[in-house]
Amino acid sequence: MEIVVSERPLVTFALLSYNSERFTREAVEAALGQTYSPLEIILSDDCSTDGTFQIMRELASSYHGPHRVVVNRNPTNLGGPDHVNRVLEMARGEFIVQAEGDDISAPERTEKLVDRWLKSGRSRDLVCSYFAEISEEGLPTGFVKHDVMFLPDMNSDVSTWRCGATGATASYTPKLYRKYGPLHRDVHSVDWVLPFRAWLEGGVELIREPLIKHRTHSRSVSYMVKNPQSVGGRRARYVFRRKVQAGELAIAQEWLKAWRIAKGGEHPGVEQELEWLMRLRRAQLDAFDASPGQMVRSVRTVLQLGGLGAALKLCYRHILRVY
Repeated sequence: MEIVVSERPLVTFALLSYNSERFTREAVEAALGQTYSPLEIILSDDCSTDGTFQIMRELASSYHGPHRVVVNRNPTNLGGPDHVNRVLEMARGEFIVQAEGDDISAPERTEKLVDRWLKSGRSRDLVCSYFAEISEEGLPTGFVKHDVMFLPDMNSDVSTWRCGATGATASYTPKLYRKYGPLHRDVHSVDWVLPFRAWLEGGVELIREPLIKHRTHSRSVSYMVKNPQSVGGRRARYVFRRKVQAGELAIAQEWLKAWRIAKGGEHPGVEQELEWLMRLRRAQLDAFDASPGQMVRSVRTVLQLGGLGAALKLCYRHILRVY
């Protein structure tokens, strides 16, 4: 089905950045070069300490194309989830294309994402795509990531659920924010929350071609989560691991909240399992900064909720102090 231009909705292309001075120019130029119209472009800086905002403002002021450009600088550093919340409050579009300050979107990225959404009858609440990896210097590595989206298996234990879509490739409806509310500020990966909400709503869709060049470098949150040993010294790793664990708890809280909003008492067994998952992750977080007595209680709780393997891992991490 061909989409008539006059029927196209206003779409928001939201570029979020923090201390990405080296990469911001390419990211903003890619945003301004999007072929879709009508398009609102939000360039949002999370109170960077480098020249990120200045580059955004410079490129926006010299732009004379068809898109409406809004430049935002948060007065304080909000962090990932609250930065997303801020931008979603600003967005006027019926569909939102998310972008990161260190990635480069293909010119037709918005066009293809929106067309897929429209061809679904606007029923899908999240659409994402493959991505092509580039190095820190912007050179192609030859790797194209296909498994950018994964959904829960209702027939498996909730503790094994995976639900996400690589945030750099994602686009979604504002309903995921308006119906379910702001993202919990401790969530370390929005990629695991908005797709869960979409799964509960109209579902998700995947475009099987790379529409973005995704930059891999050691300062990205996703890299540090996968490689915590790359984070500074022992104290820095401790702080980072605690933040990640707080994020795991926040994700469980978000899943439980979304399930209750969407299902309203349906499948009570799933709701109970999500409550169990939240208690387990709370006990794992409580182990940080625990006194010896509190640590024993945390280990006992994790043993009861998560089994021997989870309890041993907790002992390894916090009793042996291996961070």
